[in-house]
Formats: sequence, C-alpha cells, structure tokens
Amino acid sequence: MSPKYTLRTLFVLLFLSSFFLQVHNTPAGEKKTIKEILSNPDKYDGREVTIQGKVTKVKPRTSKKGYDSTTFTLKDESGKTMNIYTKGHPLITEGQKVTVTGIYQKLKMAGRKTFHNEVEARNIVR
Repeated sequence: MSPKYTLRTLFVLLFLSSFFLQVHNTPAGEKKTIKEILSNPDKYDGREVTIQGKVTKVKPRTSKKGYDSTTFTLKDESGKTMNIYTKGHPLITEGQKVTVTGIYQKLKMAGRKTFHNEVEARNIVR
C-alpha cells in the first residue's frame, strides 16, 4: 500500500469521525420532558428524544395506498402536549402512560400539510 493511499484513507476516516461526533453530540434518546423541549425547540430540532406522558387524541389512519399510520397527542405531568406520529397502528389507548423515543421536529412539511412540534416515533413502550 502506498503512503499516499494510506494518508488519504486516514484523512477520510478522520473527517468522517469528526462529522459523526458533531452530528451526534447529544446522547441518543436523551430523556426530556415535553416542557423542556417546547421551551427550547431549536436545541432539539432534528434530534432523538425520549418523552413520557399520557396518550390522548389517538387517530389511526390508512392511506389510499394502504399504508397504516397513527397520530396521537402525548401529555406530560406539566400539562404540556406533543404531537406524535408513527407508522403502523400501535396498541395504545386513551389515557395510557407510554414512553416515546423518536426524532423531534419543530416544523415538518408533508405534501401540502405543515406540522409543528412533532415526534416521529421509532419506539413506543407501554
């Protein structure tokens, strides 16, 4: 292996590792309250968060193409609420306490619709 090739490989690895550290400088799934997130939405925008609360306003849907999704509101102990979106139809009921881990988005555009303060859930634990 030539020294030029080795140096280039080392540079690329160093660049990628520094990029990864910058992008992921907040612990994955950092447990926060809804109140904390809403009081500083720019800080959490695009980051993975874990929140807890009671389920309200459950709305399961099936698209015209047959894709299942569910939206609901999560209300924490402070009374603050967060919109939750997830693929599929999880087994959740109104009033149930759950823990949600997912990506928080201050503003989300989906087609012609705009959503504010939403977590796209990757995991819901009852």
